[in-house]
Amino acid sequence: MGLPDDIAAVLESRLRMHRRRFLGLVAAGAGAVAVGCSDDESTAGAGATTSTQATTAPVTQRPVPSGHGLSGDPFLLGVSSGDPLPDSVILWTRLVTDLDDQTGTGGIGEPPPGADEWAVRWEVASDEKFEKLVASGDEPAPADLGHSVHVDVDGLEPDTWYWYRFRIGDHTSPVARTRTTPAPDADVDRLRFAFASCQLRSGGYWTAYDAMAEDDLDVVFHLGDYVYEYPGGEGDLAVPLDTEPQNIGDYRRLYGAYKRDPKIQAAHTRCPWIVTWDDHEVENNVAGAVPEKDADRDTFPERRAAAFQAFWEHHPLRIDAPTDDGLHLYRSFTYGDLADIWVLDGRQYRSDQACGDKIPTVASECAELDDPKRTMLGEEQEKWLHDGLAKAQRTWKVIAQQTVVKALVIGDLVLNVDQWDGYPAARRRLLEAIADGGVDNVVVLTGDIHAAGAADLRLPDAGQEGSIVASELVCPGISSPGLIPDGLVDPSTFGLVHANLKTNGYVRCEVTPEKWKAEFIDVDISVPTAPAKVDATLELTAGEHGLKAV
Repeated sequence: MGLPDDIAAVLESRLRMHRRRFLGLVAAGAGAVAVGCSDDESTAGAGATTSTQATTAPVTQRPVPSGHGLSGDPFLLGVSSGDPLPDSVILWTRLVTDLDDQTGTGGIGEPPPGADEWAVRWEVASDEKFEKLVASGDEPAPADLGHSVHVDVDGLEPDTWYWYRFRIGDHTSPVARTRTTPAPDADVDRLRFAFASCQLRSGGYWTAYDAMAEDDLDVVFHLGDYVYEYPGGEGDLAVPLDTEPQNIGDYRRLYGAYKRDPKIQAAHTRCPWIVTWDDHEVENNVAGAVPEKDADRDTFPERRAAAFQAFWEHHPLRIDAPTDDGLHLYRSFTYGDLADIWVLDGRQYRSDQACGDKIPTVASECAELDDPKRTMLGEEQEKWLHDGLAKAQRTWKVIAQQTVVKALVIGDLVLNVDQWDGYPAARRRLLEAIADGGVDNVVVLTGDIHAAGAADLRLPDAGQEGSIVASELVCPGISSPGLIPDGLVDPSTFGLVHANLKTNGYVRCEVTPEKWKAEFIDVDISVPTAPAKVDATLELTAGEHGLKAV
């Protein structure tokens, strides 16, 4: 599928706009010194380790870019950081002064006199008061990319906390903190992170993010459904669209309705996020270039392209803006000698759901399910993942992805063919790659299903007594309601270690070289403020197999 000509033209010219333009490093009591900067545009999204080459650039001494013509605070969507590396992190904001703007521009008009486009000052410091400035520079906020800003700040120290902010004219963004990852060969004794998904705006209050903002986390993984395409809702939880979004202006307004919430903004300021998508960033159950409804096939390419662009505009991603080939979202990360992490794209390359995507689907009446060519990840991404697993040497191997891998089948009924149950050949290939390669300590992080769960994964023909090849943790939705009726899933029927179908929240993990502890955090989403509680705690031991309740 190609992008529409108007979007493709502007994106081609902005393909690498997110690469930072200016970078400086000030040593204590000294002037500018050499810092890292990459001339190589390869990214972690290509499945390779991103490296940087040294360059020299001073902390900028120029005046802060003009805010002349801004009608108010341009940082209404907050700030965030993401895709951290040992020497680099991506900083993000998007200039918006009018949250009710109907044009898709966010109320941002023409740039100041004498300027071709808007620009912002970014600053990174080693202290929250910015008394020890580490790096700064100016970055464009181009209109054709929604006045979004993506800054790749490199030359940073590994495993280090930094604070950052943006400035334009008299306006200063909220101050946020971020953290680089440890060096690839560093001895790491602990990693603390949360993973989350599924935050339907009208579904309830984001009390989970109040709790997450208070956690001592190194990073957050968001596994998709960051936005939902559905309009409606009431009061503070309303999405101000009359219909589902169809163009870039609609999708920008959709993201504005989500990112304006102070709870999620606060969570973004506490640590870097690593984000992937699921289906609702485009539309429900999207599969490759195939829309949910056959009647939408003619207009879907334009809608999909707009959704891809809006996704890129609203996240701190270490990838290039979308092109005719789509958005290369899958990528990998390391945390010292502790963990290899693969972040997958389970939507853009998958085969269409089998047999009309019926819930449930009768397996004996759906020969398509058994087609060995059916894919969840696409050939290239699947090979990249399998090769990465085969070469992985770190203690924990983590696969962060969207849909449930564990089989949830009752006799001849496949409950949901949108999950890996609808792609059994692809699931078999994944589990066999782990088992045949002798890859140990594999943990799959999953979202999508609006329920909390956990299971040990075995080869398809092994049964519940077969050897465990991996373990899966499934986070509940931040605010999306449960999808599975009461009484349908008995944990013992499917060999689940944990299941809670009526919970909202996230999963908090603490990982050491010896243990993996996962806490399922439960919150009340019916009120604006509510305490969080630990609903269940599970543990894995490195070198052993199987989740255990604690």
